[in-house]
Amino acid sequence: MNRQQHKPRRNRGPDVLNIAFGIFFLILISLLALKMAVREPSTRYVLLSFDVEPVDGTQNVMNVLDVVYRHNVSSTFFITGSYAEAHPEMVKLMAGREIACHGYSHTAFTKMTEEEARSEMVRCREVLEKLSGREVVGFRAPYNKIDWKTLKVLEDLGFTYDASMIKGWSVLYPKLDGLRIGEIPVSSFLGIPMEDYAWLYFIDMSTPYFYVMQNKQSHIESYLFHPHHIAQHKEEFEALIKHLKDENVIFISHQELTETQHEGV
Repeated sequence: MNRQQHKPRRNRGPDVLNIAFGIFFLILISLLALKMAVREPSTRYVLLSFDVEPVDGTQNVMNVLDVVYRHNVSSTFFITGSYAEAHPEMVKLMAGREIACHGYSHTAFTKMTEEEARSEMVRCREVLEKLSGREVVGFRAPYNKIDWKTLKVLEDLGFTYDASMIKGWSVLYPKLDGLRIGEIPVSSFLGIPMEDYAWLYFIDMSTPYFYVMQNKQSHIESYLFHPHHIAQHKEEFEALIKHLKDENVIFISHQELTETQHEGV
């Protein structure tokens, strides 16, 4: 009996994914080229921020600090209280730049009661101020998830600004109506947040990610990084900093931005 031989089917999933990413990249380059052709004359401000959590350990943070300090650029470190207690020596090293609150336990504030949210913020701020010797006035919610209740608690506790929201995603976030606290949203491009989790982990596209940041030119740009992601792309990150310095951008911390009363990201 002759047996019919069957050829194994080729899995075309990766091909389709690669094509989709290729099309996205071409669109990205085209849009950026168009934007660069009409250069904005206004001064370009760049906010570098780093969400520091227990997963970052010490060496990843040291890699970030090495670049930040060697190139003398302003930045903001949003640190969880649990990380600060586990690595007090690292908080003291980061205190050469702005220190801000990222919650104590890295639990989503949208899942907390008002009393729990208040306790998390107070506990985190007390730890950070004790270790850094600096006043903490800023906050970013874990996972960029925040609600009106949390914003109200922030204002009640005297925080100056929140940096949790993503620009262009306003429909997903509460309005600030009736609140005096400032909001510094994370920038986005084509609807994608300009933060490393989306670009370096979720879609794994480091080249367009750093290219966008080099050429975005939106007057005020706010970028969100995690040390454990950036440490894997240290050379590309440092090249970005060098490029931006050559472009004469002004690096500014979140607190400095609120003090100069600039608006828009």
